[in-house]
Amino acid sequence: MRRHSDIFPLVLFGGLMSLAGLGKSIYEDAAKAWMLNRISQWGYGTEAATLMSGFIELVPAFAVAAAIIAFLYWYIRKEFEAAYLVFDRKLRRPVGDFGFYHAYLVVMNTSPTEKLLNCRCEIVELRDCEGELVDTHIGLRTKNQADKAIQGRFNLDQGAQKEIPLFDINQPSEDETLVVINADGRELKLPYGIYTAKIRAYGDRGIADELTVRLNTSNCEFIICPDAAKWSPAGSLGAAPSARGESLANKPSPR
Repeated sequence: MRRHSDIFPLVLFGGLMSLAGLGKSIYEDAAKAWMLNRISQWGYGTEAATLMSGFIELVPAFAVAAAIIAFLYWYIRKEFEAAYLVFDRKLRRPVGDFGFYHAYLVVMNTSPTEKLLNCRCEIVELRDCEGELVDTHIGLRTKNQADKAIQGRFNLDQGAQKEIPLFDINQPSEDETLVVINADGRELKLPYGIYTAKIRAYGDRGIADELTVRLNTSNCEFIICPDAAKWSPAGSLGAAPSARGESLANKPSPR
């Protein structure tokens, strides 16, 4: 329920402007009188006193201008550096049973007032356990876009979330254990192993959010890699999961 009338903001703004004008007038009169008195004591004429008092009257305007510039710098920088479409860092364990599992991420619009348009997600880099590059720039789709003609781009309301499917895991298969779900219509089937994916989410405003995840097809372990991790052959990303990673599934392999 609203607790004020429609004209309340207008009345408040008018009152603040009146107080600001009154304060400015009082300051200018007081500053001019003080400067005339001091200049006269120092033996200078009325012209010099008037000139100096004029400079003093400009001090508040310069101070307010500096404050406005600082605020605009902070606000513009915050707007351009903020990520509004972000990944939920609390990964869900791959869902499914009997050796067939489905791994996905969740993206959310963190803005309480702005709807995000033309959003998209992609796997920027997909690497195997040896650090070898498997594929790049794989467009992703949302869960609701399955079997639709147009996939990939989506809109997201304020505070809303969407599921982004990543992988289908078929553990009983001997050759093609992992299927990369994508919006490009490609068949991306990979053998049994450990894979690391660098994923980004792009909104129509703000910077892109980035997340690096690792999936082990043998036990469906799905974790977030440390932010400081670097791509390296058979090193930090290809070997055992880091202690900083958050393990979300530990299911025994049916093999």
